[in-house]
Amino acid sequence: MIIGITGNSGSGKTSISSALGTVPMRQNVAKGTDPDTCVIDADKVVKEMSMPGEVYFKEIVKEFGKGILLENGEIDKSKLASIIFADKEKREMLNLLTFKYVVEEISKRVSLNRDKTVIIDAPLLIESKLNEMCDIVISVIADEDIKMERICLRDNIDEDCATDRISAQPENDFYIKNSNIVIVNNNKYSLEKIVEDIKEIIGSKIINDEVVIIQDENSRILQFKRLLKYSDVLSHAFTLKPLDFGSNDTYKEGKEKFDSNYKLACELLKLDSKNIVRPYQTHTNNVKEVAEEIGVFPKELEDVDGLVTDKKNKILSLTFADCTPIYLFDKNKRIIGNIHSGWQGTVKRIAEKAIEFMKKRYSCNTEDIICIIGPTIRECHFEVQKDVRDLFYNEFKSMNNIDEIIKYNKETNSYFINTVEINKNLLLKQGILEENIVDSKICSFCNSDIIHSYRKDGIEAGRNTALMCLL
Repeated sequence: MIIGITGNSGSGKTSISSALGTVPMRQNVAKGTDPDTCVIDADKVVKEMSMPGEVYFKEIVKEFGKGILLENGEIDKSKLASIIFADKEKREMLNLLTFKYVVEEISKRVSLNRDKTVIIDAPLLIESKLNEMCDIVISVIADEDIKMERICLRDNIDEDCATDRISAQPENDFYIKNSNIVIVNNNKYSLEKIVEDIKEIIGSKIINDEVVIIQDENSRILQFKRLLKYSDVLSHAFTLKPLDFGSNDTYKEGKEKFDSNYKLACELLKLDSKNIVRPYQTHTNNVKEVAEEIGVFPKELEDVDGLVTDKKNKILSLTFADCTPIYLFDKNKRIIGNIHSGWQGTVKRIAEKAIEFMKKRYSCNTEDIICIIGPTIRECHFEVQKDVRDLFYNEFKSMNNIDEIIKYNKETNSYFINTVEINKNLLLKQGILEENIVDSKICSFCNSDIIHSYRKDGIEAGRNTALMCLL
């Protein structure tokens, strides 16, 4: 496995990569007994290749002049840094030299250690395309004031110099859109806990090319890369454990706790949890428009399992513990929908009804609607008896692939049903383009250590929430 770690100056990425290099990344290996982890620190590689006589050294001096050299003939890193952070063209020129020589050297070192877990610590991991050889990309980000404090202390520079460095580097959004895992490394997040959290995420089955997991000291959320393309107008998330938002009944009993979890999730999204709008879900196919409603369980949203709005700063929240979240976004008209499609809602075709609602109420063009199917119980674990099987079969028997959707298990005399495929068919029937339907490919039951699952945990199960908000 090749793990790439990147992030801005002051984010703390090197401390994290060093710590990860001392713990076993493979399963069932005791701490301190795994010799098969290799850390390649790009900064150290640069230092080695910047020594007098090296080709990389000669190219830098040729480009920047002998004025950047110390009396002993070595490169004055502080002077070079002040030049490149004040001049974008010179910074890009140095990056090109780095990509040409240093990336080649790192690639060689990776090849020599392919039998090990390789951790590449590189500030320009993504820009240099080193990320393309990684199985997992981890970005480390932090709030600007914290990065500023760390840089000034580490490099003994003033705030103006630190500001130049920070402003010359990518914003946090860049890392979120190009990573599998993002660690928000602010001062309250201990290094030991960061390593523990990264190992847990890597050990789960939720990492794939469609999603990014964002983790801070209190919270863990999942975002969809397709929707992140519109992060200037749309915020969204699917929360993961330990955050819990309660069922209809448990929310009322533990309101303070669940409201605190809303606040934690919204802090990661830079949203105000006072703008949460959550309906009282009862597995219906009722879809309602959110206008002035606000809060949890407003009277106007009783027996509602789908919310749609064109209003900004309304955080649509529905809860799930195996049921299917469906995120809808009209990228042209800026309309969002948040749909709870449990097995009963699926039989009642709530996904189809939501699209019909958007077309009728907002004149949405189905070719502009992006649909995301979030983590849900998959065919591998959605096992039912004949009574439920018959409900599905009678409703969807006209589907061409119904025999693939409903499969008989003769060993247990039960049936496995693929509700994700049913919802895809319903969306396609409404005119949604196939390329605009994105499946998270995540099973809540298979990942019950990190996602609340009613099938796995029964009445003790918590609830995940899907959040959507127009900005």
